[in-house]
Amino acid sequence: MHPVLVELGKLRVYSYGLMLALSFFIGILLASRRAERRGIEKEILFDLCIILVIASVIGSRGLYIITHRDHYHSLLDIVALWQGGATYYGGLVLAIICAVVFVRRKRIPFFRVADICAPSIALGVFLTRVGCFLSGCCFGRPTECVLGLVFPNHSPAGYTFSDTHIHPTQLYSSFYGLVIFGLLMVLDRWNRFDGFTFSLLCILYGIARFIVDFFRFYESTSMVGDFITVSQVTSLALVLAGVLLLVVLPRLPGNKPGRADM
Repeated sequence: MHPVLVELGKLRVYSYGLMLALSFFIGILLASRRAERRGIEKEILFDLCIILVIASVIGSRGLYIITHRDHYHSLLDIVALWQGGATYYGGLVLAIICAVVFVRRKRIPFFRVADICAPSIALGVFLTRVGCFLSGCCFGRPTECVLGLVFPNHSPAGYTFSDTHIHPTQLYSSFYGLVIFGLLMVLDRWNRFDGFTFSLLCILYGIARFIVDFFRFYESTSMVGDFITVSQVTSLALVLAGVLLLVVLPRLPGNKPGRADM
C-alpha cells in the first residue's frame, strides 16, 4: 500500500488524488471523442464535464462523510480528498441532477449525453478504486480466502483489522469497472436508441456493486438492518431503473436510434 507515491520536501503526491485526477482527465478525453461522433459540440461537453467533476467530488465525499461521521473531526479532514474516502453513489446522483439541469438549458438530449459519458464513468471506477487500494480505504471484511491481504497498521484498513487478512474489495471493484467499461464499448456498437448504453451501465454496475458489497466492511451507520447496506439498496434501485429505461426509452416518440461509435 502506497498512500503517498511521491514526496519531495513538503510536496506530496497522494495515490488516491492522482488516480482520481487521472480518471477525470482520461474520462473527459474519451467522452469528447465520442461526443463529436454523436452530434454534440465538444465545447458543450467540456463545460458539462467541469460541472460533473465538481458535482461528483462534492456528492461522493459528502455521502462518505455522512456515513463515516466518526472519522472526521475538522474542516481539514473533510477537504483532504487526496487521502481517499468517497461514496460513488453520492457523486453519481448529484452529477446526474446537475447534468439534467445543464442539458435542459442547452436543449440537448439528456440520454444521448448520458450514453456518451457512460464508458467514462466505468473507466473512472476502474482507476479510482486502484487509488482506494493504495490508500487503504473502502476495504473488505476479514477472510481466510487466498485472495485476502494484510494491510499496514497505519492505513484505515490495517487500523480497523490489525494483522488480519481481509478482502481487497477495492481491487474487486476496480476489476468490475474495467469489465463494464469493455462491455459498454463493445455493446455500444448495437446502440439503437438514446439511453441504451447508460441503461446498461446502471444494470451492470448495480449488479456488480451489490455483489461486492457482501465482502466489503461497513460501519453500522451504512447498514439497513443486519444484512444489507445502503449501497446495496441503492444498487437494486439502480438495476431496476436501468431495466425500466431499456423498456421505456425505445418507445418514446422521437427517440431515434443512436449513432454507431467506437
